[in-house]
Amino acid sequence: MQNKVSMDNIAEALNMSRNTVSKAFNNQHLPEKTKQLILNKAIELGYKNLDTVAKRETIIHHKNIMILTTNDLQNLNFFLSVLRGIDNIVTKYNLNLLQFQYGKIHQFQDLKDYIRISQVSGILCLETFDESLVKQILSLKIPVVFMDSTIECIEYSGDFDIVLMENRNSIKNMIKHLIRTSSITKIGFIGDYLHCLGFYERFVGFREALFEHKIHYQSKLNVTKADEFPYGNQEALANELKQMDELPELFVCANDFLAISTIKALKLMGKRVPQDVQVIG
Repeated sequence: MQNKVSMDNIAEALNMSRNTVSKAFNNQHLPEKTKQLILNKAIELGYKNLDTVAKRETIIHHKNIMILTTNDLQNLNFFLSVLRGIDNIVTKYNLNLLQFQYGKIHQFQDLKDYIRISQVSGILCLETFDESLVKQILSLKIPVVFMDSTIECIEYSGDFDIVLMENRNSIKNMIKHLIRTSSITKIGFIGDYLHCLGFYERFVGFREALFEHKIHYQSKLNVTKADEFPYGNQEALANELKQMDELPELFVCANDFLAISTIKALKLMGKRVPQDVQVIG
């Protein structure tokens, strides 16, 4: 049975005094950002008196926009500049930016409680690719913006938009350029193209480039295992590449993370990049 969360637990988690936490819960003088930080931590830890706290004016009375992710944003270098831009916009329009990291320890009810208590007006989903979770989020009837999403998401109904980079033509044009300049004919793909809509569009661009240059598509040159495969483990990826009868002249990777991992795996095999095998992401 889970232990009851106390103000002492919240104070310890935030490296604050119990007195500071108590002031936040009793609506005494504190910077609003400090109050919000304490409230968010209370929600995260499952503090049982949240409804009482929320009735006091501890939540800033502006619209609250929540960033939802299933990964640690600190490890997603691409999103750091995106988050800075988001922060600038919400500040400009006097909005509050909250964050909830949905991990394996959470139930969907935890997320619903956080949204209710924090009075969330809109959700921005980063790296949220679980189909079941996406459907549950849309069932909340709150406006949602997905930065990339599941392949199936475009068929769903609801109050949402999807923001994507230009994936298909950019990767296709890059491959076509390399085909023209390097005279390559053996090209493989690295990554689970069903992982998300962005990966799928890049895979489609890859296939279209081959088709337009009349190059035979060979699945044996790919590593497209499901996400459970440890793509970030260069030894595991190298072992997978060693199973191929021959390596392609070019590996097209679903993103830069996979490209870096592929380069490291090839070097473990004694291959030179790009002299022996070219790699793009």
